Amino acid sequence: MKNYKNILAGFFLLLSISSCKKQLEIDPKQNIDANVALNTTADVQNALIGAYTFMATGDLYGNNLVFIPDLYASDNYLTWRGTFTTYRNISSKAIVADNADVRRTWVTAYSTINTANIVLSALNVVSNADTKNIIEGKALFIRGIMHFELVRLYGLPYDASGTNTNLGVPIITKAVKTIDNVTNSVARNTVAEVYVAVENDLKSAITKLATVDDQYAAKAFLARVYLQEGKYALARDIANDIITNSPYHLITNSLEAPFRTKNSSEGIFEIKQNEQSNAGTSNDGLATFYASYQNATGGNVGRADALVNSTFYDSFETGDKRQTEMIYEGTGARTGLFTKKWYSFYDNIPVCRVTEQYLIRAECNFRLGTSVGATPASDINTLRTRAGLGDIVPTLDIILNEREKELDYEGFRLHDYKRTKRSIGTFAYDDPKLVFPIPDREINVNKALKQNPGY
Repeated sequence: MKNYKNILAGFFLLLSISSCKKQLEIDPKQNIDANVALNTTADVQNALIGAYTFMATGDLYGNNLVFIPDLYASDNYLTWRGTFTTYRNISSKAIVADNADVRRTWVTAYSTINTANIVLSALNVVSNADTKNIIEGKALFIRGIMHFELVRLYGLPYDASGTNTNLGVPIITKAVKTIDNVTNSVARNTVAEVYVAVENDLKSAITKLATVDDQYAAKAFLARVYLQEGKYALARDIANDIITNSPYHLITNSLEAPFRTKNSSEGIFEIKQNEQSNAGTSNDGLATFYASYQNATGGNVGRADALVNSTFYDSFETGDKRQTEMIYEGTGARTGLFTKKWYSFYDNIPVCRVTEQYLIRAECNFRLGTSVGATPASDINTLRTRAGLGDIVPTLDIILNEREKELDYEGFRLHDYKRTKRSIGTFAYDDPKLVFPIPDREINVNKALKQNPGY
Protein backbone atom coordinates (compact mmCIF):
# COMPACT_ATOMS: atom_id res chain seq x y z
CA MET A 1 0.00 0.00 0.00
CA LYS A 2 2.95 2.30 0.64
CA ASN A 3 4.96 1.64 -2.55
CA TYR A 4 3.88 3.85 -5.41
CA LYS A 5 6.78 3.57 -7.84
CA ASN A 6 4.23 3.26 -10.62
CA ILE A 7 1.68 5.80 -9.53
CA LEU A 8 -1.18 4.43 -11.60
CA ALA A 9 -0.61 0.70 -11.12
CA GLY A 10 -2.76 -1.73 -9.19
CA PHE A 11 -6.02 0.19 -8.87
CA PHE A 12 -8.53 -1.35 -6.50
CA LEU A 13 -11.22 -1.43 -9.15
CA LEU A 14 -14.29 -1.23 -7.00
CA LEU A 15 -12.90 1.28 -4.54
CA SER A 16 -14.07 4.71 -5.60
CA ILE A 17 -15.65 7.88 -4.33
CA SER A 18 -19.17 9.13 -4.82
CA SER A 19 -19.99 12.81 -4.88
CA CYS A 20 -23.68 12.95 -5.75
CA LYS A 21 -25.63 9.93 -6.87
CA LYS A 22 -23.78 8.88 -9.99
CA GLN A 23 -20.39 7.51 -11.01
CA LEU A 24 -18.37 7.63 -14.20
CA GLU A 25 -19.83 4.87 -16.36
CA ILE A 26 -16.61 3.21 -17.46
CA ASP A 27 -14.78 -0.06 -17.02
CA PRO A 28 -11.31 0.82 -15.71
CA LYS A 29 -8.22 -1.08 -16.72
CA GLN A 30 -6.44 -2.97 -13.98
CA ASN A 31 -3.12 -1.29 -14.69
CA ILE A 32 -2.28 1.96 -16.40
CA ASP A 33 1.42 2.56 -16.93
CA ALA A 34 2.36 6.17 -16.20
CA ASN A 35 4.90 5.97 -19.02
CA VAL A 36 2.16 5.23 -21.56
CA ALA A 37 0.35 8.21 -23.03
CA LEU A 38 -3.37 8.63 -22.44
CA ASN A 39 -4.73 8.48 -25.97
CA THR A 40 -8.50 8.22 -25.56
CA THR A 41 -11.29 9.62 -23.43
CA ALA A 42 -11.56 6.23 -21.72
CA ASP A 43 -7.85 6.33 -20.88
CA VAL A 44 -8.26 9.72 -19.24
CA GLN A 45 -11.36 8.60 -17.34
CA ASN A 46 -9.49 5.55 -16.09
CA ALA A 47 -6.68 7.75 -14.85
CA LEU A 48 -9.22 9.96 -13.06
CA ILE A 49 -10.58 6.89 -11.30
CA GLY A 50 -7.02 6.26 -10.17
CA ALA A 51 -6.96 9.60 -8.37
CA TYR A 52 -10.26 8.83 -6.65
CA THR A 53 -8.91 5.41 -5.72
CA PHE A 54 -5.91 6.89 -3.97
CA MET A 55 -8.21 9.15 -1.93
CA ALA A 56 -10.20 6.15 -0.77
CA THR A 57 -7.22 4.35 0.77
CA GLY A 58 -6.47 4.33 4.47
CA ASP A 59 -3.67 6.78 3.76
CA LEU A 60 -6.21 9.50 2.97
CA TYR A 61 -10.01 9.69 3.43
CA GLY A 62 -10.34 5.97 4.10
CA ASN A 63 -8.70 6.63 7.45
CA ASN A 64 -5.87 9.07 8.09
CA LEU A 65 -7.39 12.36 6.90
CA VAL A 66 -10.43 11.68 9.09
CA PHE A 67 -8.76 9.88 12.00
CA ILE A 68 -5.51 11.77 12.52
CA PRO A 69 -6.95 15.31 13.04
CA ASP A 70 -8.99 13.94 15.95
CA LEU A 71 -6.19 11.73 17.28
CA TYR A 72 -3.77 14.66 17.17
CA ALA A 73 -6.23 16.77 19.19
CA SER A 74 -7.27 13.90 21.45
CA ASP A 75 -6.94 15.65 24.82
CA ASN A 76 -10.18 15.14 26.80
CA TYR A 77 -11.78 13.93 23.58
CA LEU A 78 -10.37 10.65 22.27
CA THR A 79 -8.49 7.96 24.17
CA TRP A 80 -5.97 5.88 22.20
CA ARG A 81 -5.47 2.33 23.49
CA GLY A 82 -3.90 0.76 20.42
CA THR A 83 -0.46 -0.76 19.90
CA PHE A 84 0.53 1.08 16.72
CA THR A 85 3.46 3.30 17.68
CA THR A 86 2.87 5.76 14.85
CA TYR A 87 -0.61 6.63 16.10
CA ARG A 88 0.40 6.58 19.76
CA ASN A 89 3.11 9.13 19.02
CA ILE A 90 0.65 11.34 17.17
CA SER A 91 -1.74 11.23 20.11
CA SER A 92 1.03 12.11 22.58
CA LYS A 93 2.56 14.78 20.30
CA ALA A 94 5.84 12.86 20.26
CA ILE A 95 6.13 12.47 16.49
CA VAL A 96 9.45 11.76 14.81
CA ALA A 97 10.32 12.61 11.22
CA ASP A 98 10.26 8.98 10.09
CA ASN A 99 6.72 8.35 11.39
CA ALA A 100 5.24 5.92 8.86
CA ASP A 101 1.75 7.42 8.93
CA VAL A 102 3.09 10.92 8.45
CA ARG A 103 4.98 9.67 5.43
CA ARG A 104 2.26 7.53 3.85
CA THR A 105 -0.24 10.39 4.01
CA TRP A 106 2.26 12.74 2.34
CA VAL A 107 3.23 10.21 -0.34
CA THR A 108 -0.31 9.18 -1.25
CA ALA A 109 -1.62 12.75 -1.23
CA TYR A 110 1.07 13.74 -3.71
CA SER A 111 0.42 10.56 -5.71
CA THR A 112 -3.18 11.73 -5.96
CA ILE A 113 -2.16 15.25 -6.97
CA ASN A 114 0.18 13.87 -9.60
CA THR A 115 -2.53 11.62 -11.01
CA ALA A 116 -4.86 14.63 -11.24
CA ASN A 117 -2.10 16.51 -13.05
CA ILE A 118 -1.66 13.61 -15.49
CA VAL A 119 -5.38 13.82 -16.24
CA LEU A 120 -5.21 17.58 -16.75
CA SER A 121 -2.23 17.22 -19.07
CA ALA A 122 -4.16 14.80 -21.30
CA LEU A 123 -7.40 16.75 -21.72
CA ASN A 124 -6.63 17.47 -25.36
CA VAL A 125 -7.60 13.89 -26.28
CA VAL A 126 -11.15 14.37 -24.91
CA SER A 127 -13.26 15.62 -27.82
CA ASN A 128 -16.68 16.03 -26.20
CA ALA A 129 -16.81 19.46 -24.57
CA ASP A 130 -19.16 18.50 -21.74
CA THR A 131 -17.18 15.39 -20.88
CA LYS A 132 -13.96 17.38 -20.99
CA ASN A 133 -15.34 19.98 -18.57
CA ILE A 134 -16.49 17.33 -16.12
CA ILE A 135 -13.16 15.50 -16.17
CA GLU A 136 -11.23 18.74 -15.82
CA GLY A 137 -13.47 19.90 -12.98
CA LYS A 138 -13.05 16.67 -11.06
CA ALA A 139 -9.27 16.68 -11.50
CA LEU A 140 -9.05 20.29 -10.28
CA PHE A 141 -11.28 19.42 -7.33
CA ILE A 142 -9.02 16.53 -6.36
CA ARG A 143 -5.84 18.57 -6.71
CA GLY A 144 -7.32 21.41 -4.68
CA ILE A 145 -8.54 19.37 -1.74
CA MET A 146 -5.31 17.39 -1.53
CA HIS A 147 -3.22 20.56 -1.27
CA PHE A 148 -5.71 21.80 1.35
CA GLU A 149 -5.37 18.68 3.48
CA LEU A 150 -1.58 18.75 3.19
CA VAL A 151 -1.14 22.40 4.18
CA ARG A 152 -3.36 21.96 7.24
CA LEU A 153 -1.27 19.04 8.51
CA TYR A 154 2.27 19.97 7.43
CA GLY A 155 2.14 23.75 7.81
CA LEU A 156 1.39 26.19 10.61
CA PRO A 157 -2.27 27.31 10.74
CA TYR A 158 -3.63 30.02 8.47
CA ASP A 159 -4.05 33.27 10.40
CA ALA A 160 -6.71 35.60 9.03
CA SER A 161 -4.93 38.58 10.61
CA GLY A 162 -1.43 37.60 9.48
CA THR A 163 0.64 37.44 6.31
CA ASN A 164 0.85 33.63 6.35
CA THR A 165 4.41 33.60 5.08
CA ASN A 166 5.22 30.48 7.09
CA LEU A 167 6.17 27.50 4.99
CA GLY A 168 3.30 25.36 3.80
CA VAL A 169 3.77 22.54 1.30
CA PRO A 170 4.95 22.35 -2.31
CA ILE A 171 2.30 23.29 -4.86
CA ILE A 172 2.51 20.72 -7.65
CA THR A 173 0.72 21.54 -10.90
CA LYS A 174 2.76 19.62 -13.47
CA ALA A 175 2.62 15.86 -14.04
CA VAL A 176 5.67 13.66 -13.53
CA LYS A 177 6.02 9.97 -14.34
CA THR A 178 6.82 8.51 -10.93
CA ILE A 179 5.95 9.47 -7.39
CA ASP A 180 9.66 9.52 -6.54
CA ASN A 181 9.96 12.64 -8.70
CA VAL A 182 6.87 14.53 -7.54
CA THR A 183 8.50 16.56 -4.77
CA ASN A 184 12.17 15.79 -5.37
CA SER A 185 13.27 19.17 -6.70
CA VAL A 186 10.75 21.67 -5.39
CA ALA A 187 10.69 23.96 -2.39
CA ARG A 188 7.80 24.55 -0.02
CA ASN A 189 5.39 27.34 -0.89
CA THR A 190 4.08 29.63 1.81
CA VAL A 191 0.83 28.90 3.60
CA ALA A 192 -0.74 31.89 1.83
CA GLU A 193 0.36 30.66 -1.59
CA VAL A 194 -1.07 27.20 -0.98
CA TYR A 195 -4.44 28.58 0.08
CA VAL A 196 -4.59 30.76 -3.03
CA ALA A 197 -3.87 27.70 -5.18
CA VAL A 198 -6.55 25.69 -3.36
CA GLU A 199 -9.13 28.44 -3.82
CA ASN A 200 -8.30 28.78 -7.51
CA ASP A 201 -8.57 25.05 -8.16
CA LEU A 202 -11.89 24.74 -6.36
CA LYS A 203 -13.39 27.83 -8.00
CA SER A 204 -12.33 26.57 -11.41
CA ALA A 205 -13.73 23.14 -10.58
CA ILE A 206 -17.10 24.65 -9.68
CA THR A 207 -17.22 26.45 -13.03
CA LYS A 208 -16.34 23.30 -14.96
CA LEU A 209 -18.86 21.19 -13.00
CA ALA A 210 -21.67 23.74 -13.25
CA THR A 211 -24.04 21.31 -14.99
CA VAL A 212 -23.71 18.41 -12.53
CA ASP A 213 -24.28 17.88 -8.82
CA ASP A 214 -20.55 17.29 -8.34
CA GLN A 215 -20.23 21.08 -8.16
CA TYR A 216 -21.65 20.93 -4.63
CA ALA A 217 -18.78 18.76 -3.42
CA ALA A 218 -16.39 21.44 -4.65
CA LYS A 219 -18.56 24.14 -3.08
CA ALA A 220 -18.67 22.28 0.24
CA PHE A 221 -14.89 22.12 0.34
CA LEU A 222 -14.55 25.75 -0.72
CA ALA A 223 -16.85 26.78 2.14
CA ARG A 224 -14.61 24.74 4.45
CA VAL A 225 -11.51 26.47 3.05
CA TYR A 226 -13.01 29.94 3.46
CA LEU A 227 -14.03 29.15 7.04
CA GLN A 228 -10.49 27.97 7.81
CA GLU A 229 -9.19 31.28 6.42
CA GLY A 230 -11.67 33.38 8.37
CA LYS A 231 -13.34 34.61 5.18
CA TYR A 232 -16.73 34.46 6.81
CA ALA A 233 -18.88 36.23 4.23
CA LEU A 234 -17.62 33.96 1.45
CA ALA A 235 -18.02 30.82 3.56
CA ARG A 236 -21.52 31.88 4.63
CA ASP A 237 -22.71 32.55 1.10
CA ILE A 238 -21.51 29.21 -0.25
CA ALA A 239 -23.02 27.34 2.68
CA ASN A 240 -26.30 29.15 2.10
CA ASP A 241 -26.19 28.25 -1.59
CA ILE A 242 -25.71 24.57 -0.76
CA ILE A 243 -28.50 24.53 1.82
CA THR A 244 -30.87 26.44 -0.45
CA ASN A 245 -30.15 25.10 -3.92
CA SER A 246 -28.47 21.70 -3.71
CA PRO A 247 -30.33 18.36 -3.69
CA TYR A 248 -28.89 17.57 -0.25
CA HIS A 249 -30.85 18.01 2.96
CA LEU A 250 -30.83 17.00 6.60
CA ILE A 251 -32.21 13.63 7.59
CA THR A 252 -34.34 14.87 10.45
CA ASN A 253 -35.50 11.56 11.91
CA SER A 254 -32.16 9.81 12.34
CA LEU A 255 -28.65 10.76 13.42
CA GLU A 256 -27.25 7.40 12.35
CA ALA A 257 -28.70 7.27 8.83
CA PRO A 258 -26.02 9.44 7.15
CA PHE A 259 -23.43 6.87 8.25
CA ARG A 260 -25.42 3.70 7.49
CA THR A 261 -27.12 4.77 4.24
CA LYS A 262 -24.93 4.89 1.16
CA ASN A 263 -25.30 8.13 -0.80
CA SER A 264 -27.76 9.52 1.70
CA SER A 265 -29.56 12.79 1.12
CA GLU A 266 -27.20 14.34 3.67
CA GLY A 267 -23.94 13.14 2.12
CA ILE A 268 -22.50 15.68 -0.31
CA PHE A 269 -19.22 13.80 -0.80
CA GLU A 270 -18.72 10.20 0.28
CA ILE A 271 -15.98 7.60 0.10
CA LYS A 272 -17.52 4.41 -1.24
CA GLN A 273 -16.84 1.23 0.75
CA ASN A 274 -18.17 -2.30 0.29
CA GLU A 275 -17.32 -5.89 1.13
CA GLN A 276 -15.04 -6.25 -1.88
CA SER A 277 -13.19 -2.95 -1.56
CA ASN A 278 -12.66 -0.94 1.60
CA ALA A 279 -9.95 0.89 3.49
CA GLY A 280 -9.27 -2.09 5.76
CA THR A 281 -10.79 -4.61 8.15
CA SER A 282 -7.81 -5.50 10.34
CA ASN A 283 -5.02 -2.91 10.39
CA ASP A 284 -6.48 0.10 8.61
CA GLY A 285 -9.78 1.89 8.14
CA LEU A 286 -12.01 3.90 10.46
CA ALA A 287 -14.14 1.00 11.68
CA THR A 288 -10.97 -0.97 12.41
CA PHE A 289 -9.94 1.57 15.03
CA TYR A 290 -13.30 2.88 16.25
CA ALA A 291 -15.57 -0.20 16.38
CA SER A 292 -16.01 -2.56 19.35
CA TYR A 293 -18.83 -5.08 19.17
CA GLN A 294 -19.48 -8.70 18.27
CA ASN A 295 -20.94 -9.85 14.99
CA ALA A 296 -23.66 -12.46 14.55
CA THR A 297 -21.18 -15.33 14.92
CA GLY A 298 -19.60 -13.94 18.07
CA GLY A 299 -16.48 -12.54 16.45
CA ASN A 300 -15.09 -9.17 17.40
CA VAL A 301 -15.59 -6.30 14.96
CA GLY A 302 -12.82 -3.72 15.13
CA ARG A 303 -9.64 -3.37 17.14
CA ALA A 304 -11.38 -0.93 19.53
CA ASP A 305 -8.25 1.23 19.70
CA ALA A 306 -9.96 4.64 19.72
CA LEU A 307 -12.41 5.32 22.54
CA VAL A 308 -14.65 8.26 23.31
CA ASN A 309 -13.00 10.06 26.21
CA SER A 310 -15.19 10.16 29.31
CA THR A 311 -14.68 13.92 29.72
CA PHE A 312 -16.09 14.53 26.27
CA TYR A 313 -18.91 12.06 26.85
CA ASP A 314 -19.91 13.86 30.05
CA SER A 315 -19.96 17.23 28.28
CA PHE A 316 -23.19 16.42 26.40
CA GLU A 317 -26.46 17.85 27.68
CA THR A 318 -28.87 15.43 29.29
CA GLY A 319 -31.04 13.84 26.61
CA ASP A 320 -28.74 14.71 23.70
CA LYS A 321 -29.24 11.95 21.13
CA ARG A 322 -25.77 12.60 19.80
CA GLN A 323 -24.64 11.02 23.06
CA THR A 324 -27.37 8.47 23.74
CA GLU A 325 -27.75 7.18 20.17
CA MET A 326 -24.34 7.78 18.60
CA ILE A 327 -22.07 6.63 21.44
CA TYR A 328 -22.29 3.05 22.70
CA GLU A 329 -20.73 0.67 25.23
CA GLY A 330 -18.19 -1.54 23.54
CA THR A 331 -18.65 -5.31 23.72
CA GLY A 332 -15.86 -6.40 21.39
CA ALA A 333 -12.08 -6.24 21.66
CA ARG A 334 -12.36 -3.63 24.43
CA THR A 335 -15.07 -2.30 26.67
CA GLY A 336 -15.62 1.41 27.05
CA LEU A 337 -17.32 4.14 25.04
CA PHE A 338 -17.18 4.21 21.24
CA THR A 339 -18.62 6.39 18.49
CA LYS A 340 -21.20 4.71 16.30
CA LYS A 341 -20.28 6.77 13.26
CA TRP A 342 -17.56 4.37 12.14
CA TYR A 343 -19.32 1.11 12.93
CA SER A 344 -18.98 -1.01 9.80
CA PHE A 345 -16.13 -1.64 7.38
CA TYR A 346 -18.57 -1.52 4.49
CA ASP A 347 -20.47 1.73 5.11
CA ASN A 348 -19.60 4.74 2.98
CA ILE A 349 -17.52 7.44 4.65
CA PRO A 350 -19.27 10.83 4.41
CA VAL A 351 -16.48 13.40 4.07
CA CYS A 352 -18.82 16.37 3.53
CA ARG A 353 -22.33 16.46 4.98
CA VAL A 354 -24.92 19.17 4.60
CA THR A 355 -24.94 19.34 8.42
CA GLU A 356 -21.59 21.09 8.23
CA GLN A 357 -23.09 23.77 5.99
CA TYR A 358 -25.71 24.65 8.62
CA LEU A 359 -22.91 25.05 11.15
CA ILE A 360 -20.83 27.17 8.77
CA ARG A 361 -23.78 29.41 7.96
CA ALA A 362 -24.68 29.80 11.63
CA GLU A 363 -21.14 30.64 12.74
CA CYS A 364 -20.46 33.06 9.91
CA ASN A 365 -23.80 34.83 10.27
CA PHE A 366 -23.16 35.19 14.00
CA ARG A 367 -19.65 36.57 13.52
CA LEU A 368 -20.87 39.03 10.89
CA GLY A 369 -24.11 40.02 12.60
CA THR A 370 -26.14 38.89 9.58
CA SER A 371 -28.98 36.48 8.90
CA VAL A 372 -28.34 35.34 5.34
CA GLY A 373 -30.59 32.37 4.67
CA ALA A 374 -31.54 31.98 8.33
CA THR A 375 -30.64 33.36 11.72
CA PRO A 376 -27.85 31.66 13.67
CA ALA A 377 -30.45 30.61 16.23
CA SER A 378 -32.61 28.98 13.55
CA ASP A 379 -29.73 26.94 12.13
CA ILE A 380 -28.40 25.83 15.51
CA ASN A 381 -31.84 24.96 16.83
CA THR A 382 -32.63 22.96 13.70
CA LEU A 383 -29.71 20.70 14.60
CA ARG A 384 -30.58 20.69 18.30
CA THR A 385 -34.15 19.67 17.51
CA ARG A 386 -32.86 16.65 15.61
CA ALA A 387 -30.69 15.83 18.61
CA GLY A 388 -33.72 15.91 20.90
CA LEU A 389 -32.83 19.17 22.62
CA GLY A 390 -34.72 22.40 23.18
CA ASP A 391 -34.08 25.75 21.57
CA ILE A 392 -31.27 27.96 22.78
CA VAL A 393 -30.09 31.53 22.24
CA PRO A 394 -26.66 31.00 20.69
CA THR A 395 -23.39 32.65 21.55
CA LEU A 396 -20.20 31.97 19.61
CA ASP A 397 -19.11 29.47 22.26
CA ILE A 398 -22.46 27.70 22.00
CA ILE A 399 -22.18 27.52 18.20
CA LEU A 400 -18.66 26.09 18.42
CA ASN A 401 -19.83 23.58 21.02
CA GLU A 402 -22.72 22.49 18.80
CA ARG A 403 -20.26 22.10 15.94
CA GLU A 404 -18.04 19.90 18.07
CA LYS A 405 -20.95 17.71 19.16
CA GLU A 406 -22.42 17.44 15.67
CA LEU A 407 -19.16 16.69 13.85
CA ASP A 408 -17.36 14.69 16.54
CA TYR A 409 -14.88 12.07 15.28
CA GLU A 410 -15.26 13.21 11.65
CA GLY A 411 -11.81 14.79 11.46
CA PHE A 412 -12.57 18.41 12.39
CA ARG A 413 -11.21 18.90 15.91
CA LEU A 414 -7.56 19.74 15.20
CA HIS A 415 -8.42 22.12 12.38
CA ASP A 416 -11.24 23.81 14.30
CA TYR A 417 -9.09 24.38 17.37
CA LYS A 418 -6.34 25.87 15.25
CA ARG A 419 -8.59 28.25 13.33
CA THR A 420 -10.28 29.44 16.54
CA LYS A 421 -6.91 29.69 18.33
CA ARG A 422 -7.83 27.33 21.14
CA SER A 423 -5.19 25.34 22.99
CA ILE A 424 -5.12 21.56 22.72
CA GLY A 425 -4.24 20.33 26.18
CA THR A 426 -1.06 22.17 27.15
CA PHE A 427 -0.19 23.02 23.54
CA ALA A 428 -1.02 26.40 22.03
CA TYR A 429 -2.91 26.29 18.74
CA ASP A 430 0.22 27.28 16.80
CA ASP A 431 2.70 25.09 18.67
CA PRO A 432 5.13 23.42 16.23
CA LYS A 433 4.33 20.13 17.95
CA LEU A 434 0.87 20.34 16.36
CA VAL A 435 2.39 20.37 12.87
CA PHE A 436 3.56 17.22 11.11
CA PRO A 437 7.21 16.96 10.12
CA ILE A 438 8.10 16.79 6.47
CA PRO A 439 8.91 13.06 6.06
CA ASP A 440 12.63 12.49 6.54
CA ARG A 441 12.97 10.66 3.23
CA GLU A 442 11.71 13.75 1.40
CA ILE A 443 14.21 15.95 3.22
CA ASN A 444 17.05 13.53 2.49
CA VAL A 445 16.46 13.42 -1.27
CA ASN A 446 15.45 17.04 -1.76
CA LYS A 447 17.67 19.69 -0.22
CA ALA A 448 15.22 22.39 -1.32
CA LEU A 449 12.69 21.17 1.24
CA LYS A 450 13.07 22.73 4.68
CA GLN A 451 12.04 20.78 7.76
CA ASN A 452 9.50 22.10 10.26
CA PRO A 453 10.84 23.43 13.58
CA GLY A 454 11.44 20.83 16.27
CA TYR A 455 12.16 17.88 13.99
